[in-house]
Amino acid sequence: MAIARTQATGDALDPDMLAWSSSFAIDRRLLPQDCRGSVAHVDALLRAGLLSPDEAGQLREALERLPSRVDHGEVELPRDEEDVHMAVESWLARELGGVAAKLHTGRSRNDQVAVDLALWCRDAVAALERGLEGVLAAAADFIRDHGETPMPAYTHRQVAIPVLARTWIEGAVIEPLRRDRRLLLLCADELVASPLGAGAIAGTSLPIDAEQTAAALGFAHGPRNPIDAVGHRDHVLSLAFACARIGLHLGRFAADVVELASDGLVKLGGAIAGGSSMMPHKRNPDLFELVRGHAALRQGELTALMSLLGSLGSGYHRDLQHDKALVFGAVDGARGCLAMIALGLRHIALEPAACLQALIDGDAVATDLCEGLVASGVPFRQAYAQVGALVSNLRARGRRLAQLSADELAEHGLPTSLLGRLDPIAVARRRSAPR
Repeated sequence: MAIARTQATGDALDPDMLAWSSSFAIDRRLLPQDCRGSVAHVDALLRAGLLSPDEAGQLREALERLPSRVDHGEVELPRDEEDVHMAVESWLARELGGVAAKLHTGRSRNDQVAVDLALWCRDAVAALERGLEGVLAAAADFIRDHGETPMPAYTHRQVAIPVLARTWIEGAVIEPLRRDRRLLLLCADELVASPLGAGAIAGTSLPIDAEQTAAALGFAHGPRNPIDAVGHRDHVLSLAFACARIGLHLGRFAADVVELASDGLVKLGGAIAGGSSMMPHKRNPDLFELVRGHAALRQGELTALMSLLGSLGSGYHRDLQHDKALVFGAVDGARGCLAMIALGLRHIALEPAACLQALIDGDAVATDLCEGLVASGVPFRQAYAQVGALVSNLRARGRRLAQLSADELAEHGLPTSLLGRLDPIAVARRRSAPR
């Protein structure tokens, strides 16, 4: 395994230590970003007179083609390198000879990996935004197909008040993910500075224009401070937090679906329902249970990143090698869950009759009945006590509020004008109407 060493570095490293410390298997996915950053650096070296036009052309062409050639199996990067950055340089040396030795002029792997990771995070933000849009589109389709179905809203996982299904989906999916989309915009705001030009920790004395390099890579400006540029990972933390919060929101919605399916209020389509290896009658909410579990993984990645970074001083440390596996896992996991929830939303359907029965059995109209009394001038606590006593009396006889007739209302000392507040469907529509 090759590694950057000089006579001053000392003896060759132990092969086991080299193999153990290599990050190539993880950071090889940064190859497209590494090549993009290197192309911009080549152009900076050309402008600074540190490369000839011919040398720059050779390097630029090789770097621009490399990711595609690797994808198509035309090129295999050397695996015995410390990381993807050294693997690219080693391959260039075999392909181009001595000109490859000029590529690293004026930069360090410290600012190189920082810019690669910033570019990757920028791409990740865009991919997560697309994933959020996919779920929001699926939620809109669900509302189109099922949004007017009356169903229970729950508190403490008990039937509480009737709503229309669109109120549930808007509250459990749409509003949280819209906030997550705004959070991703904040992540993008932290990705405006290019670290390239910061060097190892204090820039370079060579006449390389970091601002032009930043512009070529789509950043607003170059590094403001070289120590901060190579050492901070705030954008990685923010992205991991966004993934954790997306996972949390998707997990909470998934928990809703699991419980509604268990209560028979939601039917899972065959495309997403899991089966049992032993019980042939089961239709399991595997997709939603797995998404719910993923929420814990996102929190773990965020916690690990915070612990990793919190123990470091300023500037670059080799510990930072571990940040990539964590943020890669967070983004991959969040994107996968977004795709699965978008799929799941298209393969679940409410059971209207079961939802209505749950509203009836749960006396979900009790709050509306209480508010009807308040509207007629009864003090709230008096109305609350009166309706509570009525519910208790009815349940002792196996009856429910929604089953009362006008005559029965009168028998209990209630105005017959409250009859319209006993219909769960009417209550759901009234509560879900635009205000």
